[in-house]
Amino acid sequence: MQNRWIRFVRGFLVIRINGDYMERFFNMCRMHGIDLWEIKKEQDICMCEAYATDFLKMPPLLKKTGIKAHVVKKKGLPFYFPFIKKRIIFFAGVLLCLTMLNYVTKYVWAIEYVGNLQVSDDELSDFLEQESIHYGMKKNSINCEEKEKKLRETFQNVTWTSIYFEGTKLYIEIKENEKSEPVQFETKGTDIIANEAGTITSIVTRNGVPRVKAGDTVEKGQVLVSGGVPVYDESQSVIDYQIYDADADIFIRTPIEYTSSINSGYPVMIYTGNRVNTGFAQIGKYYIDGLSLWDCIGKYLSPKKDETLYEIATEKHQVILLDNIYLPIFYGKIDRKEYYIKYFTYTDEEMKNKLSENFEKFIFGLQQKGVQIVEKNVKMEKSSIGMELNGSLIVVKQTGETVEIPRNIVEEDENKE
Repeated sequence: MQNRWIRFVRGFLVIRINGDYMERFFNMCRMHGIDLWEIKKEQDICMCEAYATDFLKMPPLLKKTGIKAHVVKKKGLPFYFPFIKKRIIFFAGVLLCLTMLNYVTKYVWAIEYVGNLQVSDDELSDFLEQESIHYGMKKNSINCEEKEKKLRETFQNVTWTSIYFEGTKLYIEIKENEKSEPVQFETKGTDIIANEAGTITSIVTRNGVPRVKAGDTVEKGQVLVSGGVPVYDESQSVIDYQIYDADADIFIRTPIEYTSSINSGYPVMIYTGNRVNTGFAQIGKYYIDGLSLWDCIGKYLSPKKDETLYEIATEKHQVILLDNIYLPIFYGKIDRKEYYIKYFTYTDEEMKNKLSENFEKFIFGLQQKGVQIVEKNVKMEKSSIGMELNGSLIVVKQTGETVEIPRNIVEEDENKE
């Protein structure tokens, strides 16, 4: 075994020899200290192995004995060096690539959230930011068990958490409580007040005491339904108040003012046809793209005094190995279009159509909310910079805003009784 390794390190040759005086040749090799092994005779030829350095000593012996020797195969470490030397750049690149890959796989380069429905991605991102977890940090600096516990403490509806790595990607997996128990709130009592001034058209009370009726004129903030229900004794005197959350459907007839204006001049983007399609690459914090080079060349070829406007669209991709190893290497395409702003002028008819269209959209939005349009008056006036539309509407809409019952008011009512 030891001789085999020595032969591999020194390098040896498989030699084929033939001639009439092979025994004399072997004896002379022995006298000159040339080692031969694996000697096998096959008819008129003989196969053997010898060190590469000893083979260089054989020519005088071959000449004296008339033996012919041919190298059949080269074996051993020295004969691999030329192969490696010719491909040194390739092997160096492979070594550098493996070194960089081993380095970058120790860091987090992608984060994904799994199973979150009630908790948004932004909320989870804010949590990670508070815990100082971000892209580019070492994986071994993250205590997954500790972060899982804090995640459950932060979000009460999260029942199970799992934080783990796959390659360079950090997964935040959670399970939420789908059947959350209803939160029991202490009833403090609420009133319903008017959102706006107007005339009540109808009121249907489900809970509480109505303070107005259909046809009454009310002001904004006036109590429409009270959540404090009085309790009477046998003499019809108020002895107490039972506090409820007022509930009612109330409709009010009220005016709505609408104002809209439009300038006669309007800007339009006009593309010049100058378009640049190029690529970019980003490794960590280092970024390079073709636009910088293009702009440098463009400044010398056709310098422009005015500021140039561009519309830029970017398509970005991240390098991923084996589906799970996300590298801090990005590449993509950049599409840049040059344009300028040109101002045009609306005609009076166009401005009227624009204002009318906007007003109809406003009306449609009210109707979608269940607002009934009873009356509308519209007036258009031309101004120095364009045109203005003023609209006055009479509508019937649902009203009512829930507010807590002021405790002092209930106490005052009790004292009056």
